[in-house]
Amino acid sequence: MNQTLIFIPHWVFEGPLLAAWLIIGVAVLGFLLMKHGSGQETWSFVPVFAAVALMIHFVLPVLEISGINPEDPTGPAITIGLAIRGYGIFLVCAIVSGFALAIFRAPCIGLTSDQVISLGFWMILVGIAGARIFYVIQKSDVFLANGASFGQLLLAVVDMTKGGLVVYGSLIGGMIAGVAYLKFNKLPLAKTADLIAPGMALGLAIGRLGCLMNGCCYGGICEAPLPSVTFPPGSPPYMAQLNNGALIGIKATENLDSNSGFRWIAESIEAGSPAAEQGLQVGDEFSINAPDERYIRFEKQDGSESIALLISLESNRNDGVGAPSITVPVAELPARSRAVYPTQIYSAINAFLLCLVLWFYWTIRKYDGEVFALMLILYSVGRFLMELIRIDEKGQLGTGLTISQLISVAMIILGVSLLAYARRPSAKPVLPA
Repeated sequence: MNQTLIFIPHWVFEGPLLAAWLIIGVAVLGFLLMKHGSGQETWSFVPVFAAVALMIHFVLPVLEISGINPEDPTGPAITIGLAIRGYGIFLVCAIVSGFALAIFRAPCIGLTSDQVISLGFWMILVGIAGARIFYVIQKSDVFLANGASFGQLLLAVVDMTKGGLVVYGSLIGGMIAGVAYLKFNKLPLAKTADLIAPGMALGLAIGRLGCLMNGCCYGGICEAPLPSVTFPPGSPPYMAQLNNGALIGIKATENLDSNSGFRWIAESIEAGSPAAEQGLQVGDEFSINAPDERYIRFEKQDGSESIALLISLESNRNDGVGAPSITVPVAELPARSRAVYPTQIYSAINAFLLCLVLWFYWTIRKYDGEVFALMLILYSVGRFLMELIRIDEKGQLGTGLTISQLISVAMIILGVSLLAYARRPSAKPVLPA
C-alpha cells in the first residue's frame, strides 16, 4: 500500500499548468485542421479541450491539500499542492492500456483511432462520474453521519484523490455514454462493444492494483492457510478492524438492535489480548469511539503519513454486573492490520484472465455482440463470488446480498439476454477477417 506518491506544488496551479494546456490545445487543434480539415473529427476535440481546461482551472485547485508550513510549524496550515496517489496512477494506466487494445484492433471493424479516442473520452468521463456517484450513494451513511452539507456531498463526488470508485458505477455510466456516442455518430453498436470489451477487462485488472495501493476493496480476516496481506495504520482495513475490535482481540458481529446504543456484540475473545486482559467477555455489547475521536491523522509535506491512535471502548453487560470500559494506548496496538484476503490481487488476476478470454474469443465469435455479452456474464459471476470474501459492503434490501451482488445478478441476466439477442435467427454472422 502506498497512497501518496508525489505532490504537484501549489504554484503550478496558479497559472503555468493552464497556460501549458492552452498551448498544447492550440497545437493539437492546428494539427487536426491540417490532417482532417474543419470536419467533425477536428471539432470533436474542442469539447474535450474545454472540459480539461475547466477541470484544471476549477476542480484541481479544490482538490489540493493543506499541511504544516515548514517556516512556521505552529502557525496556520498552508496549501501544499495536489497529491498524486498510487490509485490515480494505476487508474490512468488502466484507461490508457484498455483503449490501446481497442485502437490496435479498430481497423478490423472500420473505425479510426480518432473515433476510438473520442468514444473513450466520453465513456471515461461519464464512467468515472457514475463510479463516484455510486460510491457516494453507497457510503452516504458515512457522509451524512459526519454532517456533510449538500455542497460537501457534491465536492465528495469529484474528490477522487484517495480512491472511492465503484466498478459497476463506471460500467453502467460508460455503457450509457458509449451507446449515446455510437448512436449519435451512427457507428456500429455491437461491433464496437465487442471491440472494447477486452480493453475494459484489462482496465479492471490494472485498476484493481490501484485498489491495493489505496487499501480499499479489502477482504475479510484470513484465518485459513491461504495467501493474505496486511495493511498499515490509517488504511481502510486497519481502521475497520480497529472499529470492530479485531485489533484488540475481539471477534464481533454487528448489533442490529438500534435501541441498545452499542454497535457490536463480542462473539469470542482471544486469550492474552488487551480485551481479555481488561475483562471483556463473550456476549458483551460494545462500541468504540467514532473515528474523529479515536485517531488523529497527519499528512506530512513529503507525502508520508503518521497516525496517533487511542482506543476507548465502552461496553454493556446484561447480567447486572456491568462490563468494563477499555482504554488501549497506541503502543499496544499492532503495527499492521490482521491478515486479510488479498481480494484486490484476486480481482486483478480474474480480470486479466477475462481479458485474455475475450481477446481470443473475438477472433472466433460468430455474431456481433457476443464478446461484450460474455464479458458481462463472466465478470459478474466472478464479482458475485468475490463479494463472499470482501467485507467492505453490507447486505441490502434484507437479502444478505451486497449492492454489488445484486447488480451482478442483474448484469448476468442482461448479459444472457444480449447473448441470446446476438444469436437470434435473423442475425447476420460475422464475416471472416
